[in-house]
Amino acid sequence: MILNSLKILTGQIEVLTGLHIGASHADIEIGGLDNPIIKDPWTRLPYIPGSSLKGKLRSLMEMKTGKFTEDGKPCDCAEPTCPICPVFGTSAKKRPANLGPTRIIVRDAYLSKKWKKLFEEGELIPEVKYENAINRINGVANPRPLERVPAGVEFDFSISFKVFDTDRSEYFDTVLKAMAMLESDALGGAGSRGCGQIRFVNVLIDNEKQAEDFLNSYRESSCSADTASKPSPRS
Repeated sequence: MILNSLKILTGQIEVLTGLHIGASHADIEIGGLDNPIIKDPWTRLPYIPGSSLKGKLRSLMEMKTGKFTEDGKPCDCAEPTCPICPVFGTSAKKRPANLGPTRIIVRDAYLSKKWKKLFEEGELIPEVKYENAINRINGVANPRPLERVPAGVEFDFSISFKVFDTDRSEYFDTVLKAMAMLESDALGGAGSRGCGQIRFVNVLIDNEKQAEDFLNSYRESSCSADTASKPSPRS
């Protein structure tokens, strides 16, 4: 198995509706929110962990291809013909020699330069969305404030993808299909309650700029016609 090339995807993740990727409860300060967003421990600025992005891309493709197990565990078949395991990885104890290493590397996505400056200067702060959980028996409301990254903010993302001489051509397409599906789904928590709609913008593949709607063709092949939707125009 010979490494032929490394494909590099870069660009921005644009937040279309407030984004909530939760922090550990161990990080909650006295008087802080019960549902804070994750922040860089040094800068205290919000970011998107690579694990969150990779995990969502993987789970969407597992659901699409029927690899999502009943107990919710990741696919671990370790078959070279699997659209999931060679791309997103499998357990070391089950990985056969002919499968090779995990193809994708998803790095943490940090605030783009413009938005980093606004946060640092205090002109933009995380928003707090107030929700109520209603007890359907007695009608009592239980408030639950949710911290979110405001809509409009952009994060710089970077994905590296290994291409080996024995690889199937559709391995890389798996990543693009998953990205297209994610634009129609949600990133982070509370997606069913309006959070986490995102869009990939200013995408470059190996430094070649892609059209703003280039994911549409992958969306059409990964989602059924009645559920596919085009991204809304940028404001």
